[in-house]
Amino acid sequence: MSNNNPTDTHWKYTSIAILLIAVMAMLLFQTEDKWQICLLLLITGLTLIRPLPLRQWTVIDIGLSLITFYDIVSCLYASCPVSAIPKALFSLCCLIAYFVLRKLFRTERITDIIGQGSLLPVGAALLLAICSFFIFRQSVLSVYFEDTYHFRFLFQPLGYITNVWAEVLLILLGWVCLVRRYSTLFIFLTILAILFSFSRGAYIALGVYVVTWLLFMAPKREQLRLPAICVIAFVLTSVFLPSETGTTLQMNRTASQQQSTEGRINATQAAWNTFREHPLLGYGNGNYTFAVDRTLNQDSTLPYTSYAPNIIVQLLIEKGIIGTLLYLLLFLAVCRTILKRRKQSESYMIGCLFLALGVKEMAQATLLYTPFALFMVYVMLAFLQKEKVSVEEEDRQTVSAYTIPGIVACCYLGWLSFVFLQDQDKSYQQQSIIAWKKGQYAEAIRLMEQTGEQTPNLINRGLLYMQYYQKTANPQYQQVAEEVLQKARLQQPEDIQIRYLQARLYIDNKVFGKARQIIEELATNYPKNSLYLSALSDILYQQGEKEAALQPLVNAIRYTPRLLTGKRIRLLRQNDPAFYNTLLERLSALTPTPEDSPADYARYGYIARWCGNKSVSDKYLRIAVDALPNLATPWHLLGDDNKYRLLLYGAFQKDLSSAELPEEKEMSDEFLFKMNYQAKFSNWYGGDLYIFDP
Repeated sequence: MSNNNPTDTHWKYTSIAILLIAVMAMLLFQTEDKWQICLLLLITGLTLIRPLPLRQWTVIDIGLSLITFYDIVSCLYASCPVSAIPKALFSLCCLIAYFVLRKLFRTERITDIIGQGSLLPVGAALLLAICSFFIFRQSVLSVYFEDTYHFRFLFQPLGYITNVWAEVLLILLGWVCLVRRYSTLFIFLTILAILFSFSRGAYIALGVYVVTWLLFMAPKREQLRLPAICVIAFVLTSVFLPSETGTTLQMNRTASQQQSTEGRINATQAAWNTFREHPLLGYGNGNYTFAVDRTLNQDSTLPYTSYAPNIIVQLLIEKGIIGTLLYLLLFLAVCRTILKRRKQSESYMIGCLFLALGVKEMAQATLLYTPFALFMVYVMLAFLQKEKVSVEEEDRQTVSAYTIPGIVACCYLGWLSFVFLQDQDKSYQQQSIIAWKKGQYAEAIRLMEQTGEQTPNLINRGLLYMQYYQKTANPQYQQVAEEVLQKARLQQPEDIQIRYLQARLYIDNKVFGKARQIIEELATNYPKNSLYLSALSDILYQQGEKEAALQPLVNAIRYTPRLLTGKRIRLLRQNDPAFYNTLLERLSALTPTPEDSPADYARYGYIARWCGNKSVSDKYLRIAVDALPNLATPWHLLGDDNKYRLLLYGAFQKDLSSAELPEEKEMSDEFLFKMNYQAKFSNWYGGDLYIFDP
């Protein structure tokens, strides 16, 4: 027994509980935390109260520790380590919070402080979300759209996209049910916010939650309270928002719903093929999009998404069979604990939540990429195992009690080093851009060469050398660019965009043999990628094979009509009218097929408008917006600039009707490349892709 003063111990526990509420609020409101202040606070808390001794660890404790250890180890073998490191660190952060809560939840008073104290940020978030929804709705209806369903992407409460916000709300629902104090009001607000998301996955998950609650909860009053609140919220939503509610409940009626379902099926098939290449260990934390890029994200007609179609696919891709088995162990341990504690109503509440969460994750896997949601899962797991023990019953102090905080502190210092090096590289890159814009090219190169030898730095350096070579035709920089890009490719052979950059360098140097070999391979493997098709047409044209160059260019424009605004098309019209007129004839002959989507009709309409066929263009554009009214450019071409402004600037833009329309930027090879690669580059390498203007 410790001789600690009970009053001091209570104050210590209370202070740490308040710190945890602050961490929860920071994560909920997505506060930028580059230096991981949350982790620092949690390390301090764990050091003060000391983790449970190993002899008191449960199977869940062991399972979570193994998962975190595996996440940290995955940084050593991950295909893209820069993506894996932040995910591993947050896994560690959640584990530390879990061990802190395992101690705090041993006393009922501290449990009440955490539960009731957390209602303040939760209530603020819910009120902000619900109020902002009505502002969003008013903006959408003010430009004469019929309802808000197709424009949910414009509504991002607290910065969350629709599906992620729906999952956050689902977890908040489980939490406010556990807190119980003032729970009726908070349950109503949370369910209302879930219904306002109009997410099919969220509706299904909410239905599962309510049904399992009815089946397993007791007593009768508690059993009926949640379903009754849910019915009231649903009736209100159906009465005041009938169109959106009906569309959501029909599940697969609209074109966007059908495309979403088809896209997830295709993503699952592509992910299975990718998984078979690294089945045992996977590709590493945060590497899902990097792993499936070659099989899924090389189609210019499809939007880029950073989320897996379901949690099973994500686990197999990122963590492999070994990592997935660890999650299976955790799942079994949780089920065993719920059954073991089945006389406690809180156990069934958490069980209902985890089942609903699992259903939601099978619609789209966002949990592991949403810090607040993942953090709250760890909180729930700690709550599931809470035992009423007086805080005076302190564990005997041992050296091992400080082992975990010590290890975590070392990991934190490693993170600080990682962030410092990243910031240093970004500083050099930004200074390089400033120097370039001032015309100080030698200084720009000198600054860029100060960055490290990691893949993102090599890519940006290669782009700078390529641009400088275009300005000076100095063969030295062509050679240096080739060496730098080759080094980047050796580091990340899976990143096929680096291969494209090598081909682009050969095109600029007029080494068409090497360039053609690379681009033909890329265009053959990815026949719907406008970037590769446009480059292939460029090579063939410069080699004098004009007839062969036509079809790749037609296809490139078909998939990305904005290429018509590019410098190349402008020069063709001026310098080679025969080729340009033939191109227009081919483009005018393009007609939709029965399999084409509304987005395809929008592309055909854009092309027809460029070719001078206004009546045909209007017909295609009208078909597109009738089926998919959230397409922006068709509204502009049809002359409805108010709708165009809404889709361009968002629902919260002040003086939307008078906002100035931007000039359409000329499509260059560099801009097309950035359009295709910027989101991927940021997702994989955690930085910005710098395209140096000529």
